Amino acid sequence: MTGHISVRWLALLLLLVGAAALVKGGYMQAKAMFAQYLIEEAWDKTLNDGAPHKPWFWADTHPIGKLWIGDNPPLYVLAGASGRNLAFGPAQLLSSSPAGEAGNTVIAGHRDTHFAILAHAKKGQQIRLQAMDGEQHYYRIRSTMIVHQSQTQWLQDQGAPMLTLLTCYPFNALTGGAELRFLVQADEQVMPLMQHSA
Repeated sequence: MTGHISVRWLALLLLLVGAAALVKGGYMQAKAMFAQYLIEEAWDKTLNDGAPHKPWFWADTHPIGKLWIGDNPPLYVLAGASGRNLAFGPAQLLSSSPAGEAGNTVIAGHRDTHFAILAHAKKGQQIRLQAMDGEQHYYRIRSTMIVHQSQTQWLQDQGAPMLTLLTCYPFNALTGGAELRFLVQADEQVMPLMQHSA
């Protein structure tokens, strides 16, 4: 009899834990979707008046750019590549150059969310980055590479305006703690690349 009751309690406990996991997952997805709406709203305000606007009053970041990689939907770029900011979107390393200025603009993103699209990045592909002043900057992918996290020379300024996109590697890993990074390096172009129509 006690064994039968224990199995029932165990089944009930497992059911409650499973339900809690589903609710938490749904909550996280809803929070992430609502955050994108707030970030977009803050970005629109920035384009209107040129001043930084926080997406929510307690945020320690603000959108500093809008990024298009190939034909993918745009991504909003946040200031400061902290773990908290990366949960909401790609973020620019504060030590890197602003878009369009001499030097390397470095933007990081998570491999399993916003920057999963980098797995399909190709040499010659166009990237567009809109800065806080509304100016559009166009880049052409020069190279993609896999490097160890200790190899930071790729993040250094190299004189001419360039863009480096950075994410953990491999893309399909099931666990965190990756020591490898996938880099996309792109050179700024004076004019947008011609789009080929099929």
